Amino acid sequence: MKRRNFIKGVFIFILSTALAVPGISLSAQDPFAKYQNSIPVITKVISEDTTDNIITRKVVLSSRNGQNAVYAIIASPLQAGKYPGILFLHGGGSNAEGMRSRVEEYAKRGYITLAPDLPGICGNTKVPYSSGTWKTKNGEAPRFDLSEGPQSSTLADAIIAGLEAFNLLSAQPNMDVKNIGITGFSWGGYSTTMLAGLLEKKVKAAYAVFGCGFYDLGSFWKEIIRKMPDQDRATWLTHLDAGRRAKHIKAPYFIETGTNDTYFWPEAVMATLREIKGTKNHAWVPNFNHVQGPNGSQMQQLYFDHYLKGIDQPFGKIQISRRKQQADGTEEIYISVNLPSGIQADSVKIYYSDRSANWQARTWLPLPAQATSPNTYKAVLPSTLKNIDFYAYMKDSRNVVLSSLMYEAGR
Repeated sequence: MKRRNFIKGVFIFILSTALAVPGISLSAQDPFAKYQNSIPVITKVISEDTTDNIITRKVVLSSRNGQNAVYAIIASPLQAGKYPGILFLHGGGSNAEGMRSRVEEYAKRGYITLAPDLPGICGNTKVPYSSGTWKTKNGEAPRFDLSEGPQSSTLADAIIAGLEAFNLLSAQPNMDVKNIGITGFSWGGYSTTMLAGLLEKKVKAAYAVFGCGFYDLGSFWKEIIRKMPDQDRATWLTHLDAGRRAKHIKAPYFIETGTNDTYFWPEAVMATLREIKGTKNHAWVPNFNHVQGPNGSQMQQLYFDHYLKGIDQPFGKIQISRRKQQADGTEEIYISVNLPSGIQADSVKIYYSDRSANWQARTWLPLPAQATSPNTYKAVLPSTLKNIDFYAYMKDSRNVVLSSLMYEAGR
């Protein structure tokens, strides 16, 4: 009876709030237009667990007009009150259960959280409660299947599930609908970028961990996209590439990635950042390949606490402000550092690597930078370092890591 009452209560709350959700303008041809405000029905409550002052519910959602069943975990504080929310999105081959520890951790810290299985992205053998035709399709090919248009791609199933999960999160009792964030890892980072573009002002903050757009410029999937027929390639990039959605992102956006990532290369990351017109920031973790950096979890907490709760200081900013070629062949690199009041730069340096190697095979080496004023640092690239890429790196007194864009020496 308790589980049935939970379903009934959420359904009534959804009916009372659904019409109040502002719509985002998508063309009728967009495969996600029908789902931008769609709130899925909870068809089954698998379990409810109350511990450590939070309640965790495992449920099954009806997604994509009933075509898919999607398992999800929802956690929230037991104490009455309004809370911000975060949608957690898993990576390729994983599942919602892989996000459970984070979902519950953030609920204990005063958030309402939700993590769904993402059809077409999840590990098909790891999602016993999720189902749909997508579950019979394996490998990369189904993600690029356009036999009946972009809706044929299993990524459409994933993004629709993500949209509907976000809308269900928004409809939770006690939700502060003006303060909802999204974060995800790998394909979940791609999905974070996609959803932030599709949902626009509904999202207050987005934090992607090695997941971006512009796959055609530099990614594990670059050759798959290059070999597609011209019309299919154009269709896939228009509707399913997160980079083409990035110009609609209104929320502050952060991406944390490794310099040596197998799947999401620097060209694609930088193109995604350039497409975003609003607040954006990033960190390259040197010599990391598809593993979150040692400070990443702490950075996510600080990021969401600031943007969703209005506490703590924002991240700072580091950029290369000026480059000056010297007569002796060296190059002076001037680095601008801007930090909020009370936060200091503990370490500022340049990282560089030989351009002759592919991203995954590179070794990134540090080059110290010296302060020339309170907010400016200078590093000198030796004349022997010609065929290199480099970027500025800073770690502040909170262990927040920030980076500049990458540049090529001498250009």
